[in-house]
Amino acid sequence: MKKLNRAVIIIAKIVEVFMWVGCGLSVVITILAAIGKSDLIRFFTDAVPGTELLISGDFVLRALSAEGQPVMAAFVIFFIMMALTLALMAMCARNIHLIFKTSAGKTWFSRGETPFQPDNVRMVREIGIFMIAIPAVQFIMSVVARVALGPDMVESGIGMEKIFTGLVVLALSQYFAYGMQLQNDVDGLL
Repeated sequence: MKKLNRAVIIIAKIVEVFMWVGCGLSVVITILAAIGKSDLIRFFTDAVPGTELLISGDFVLRALSAEGQPVMAAFVIFFIMMALTLALMAMCARNIHLIFKTSAGKTWFSRGETPFQPDNVRMVREIGIFMIAIPAVQFIMSVVARVALGPDMVESGIGMEKIFTGLVVLALSQYFAYGMQLQNDVDGLL
């Protein structure tokens, strides 16, 4: 069990770092696209001007106009969406890392070696909210893209699996809160 927990802590931290790096690169690409430096985008992504589609899960933007010219506004919208999505995913990984460390009593705010702590309840709830926010951000950005670029430039759906996962995690946070309450009651009796 301790080896698995240790592996999750390490993997969560690695995923968090990669998500923050991706978020930063997405911001750089957004800025380069916004100021018209399309020739520099190729240093940060393989989705260079001339790419037909920009795809992330259920969010797809056409990056070329009907005449075959790159649409830099599509790059701006797409990479804003990517930056927001990657930031939310990084926060999920951060919370997973902290939940396991807190449960092991290895954070400064930990209240012993137990998963039933107020900070863990809050972080589990936040993971659920972040998971639900990811398809919400993609939906909002697809609406923005439809208004800014036209409806034929956008193909999008809603990632129901992330919404369902977020709802499950939110429900689990209630069980953590109940477990914390039971543990406090038992500790009060002893």
